[in-house]
Amino acid sequence: MKRSILLTLTLAFVAIGCIERHEPPPPAVVASPGPPRYWDVGSQLLKHPLPGDMSDGYLEFGKAPNCSYGATLVRDRLSARSHERSDMLLYVHRGSARFSIGEKDYSAATGDMLFVPRGAVYTATCQQGESLELITIYSPPLNQDDIEYHERSEQGREGVSKTGSSQDSASVLAK
Repeated sequence: MKRSILLTLTLAFVAIGCIERHEPPPPAVVASPGPPRYWDVGSQLLKHPLPGDMSDGYLEFGKAPNCSYGATLVRDRLSARSHERSDMLLYVHRGSARFSIGEKDYSAATGDMLFVPRGAVYTATCQQGESLELITIYSPPLNQDDIEYHERSEQGREGVSKTGSSQDSASVLAK
């Protein structure tokens, strides 16, 4: 009998000891990138219109550690170019165009998305005499030195020229 009482008391003390040592888990850490940022693309484009002597331009809205984003404006034709270090996602905000990405051609209109892998030569020609507004996302962030402009022959995709003039279409709108 003493043995069963001793065993019961031992189990009771162990159980009480376990209960007292039990700690609730730490509260979950909530990681937030900060408050959401909203861009009214239309008002940004009105504030920074495409200069009359340019056929295309890029207006950067912001950069994050892994991407940069902005708007690309195209009047008639987006000159042939590539980015060796950045992939690009294009969202057609307004207009329609015929795109050439690498060796493939696509038609895209308002609401369509296109992916341009790094190193692929791409260009666009607006359809029906309208201009084109694209929301662009680059990952990793676009570096202006990474842009290579290409000259295209009528038969295919040839010629590379690295340009860095001050009237570079990718940087004029940001000024």
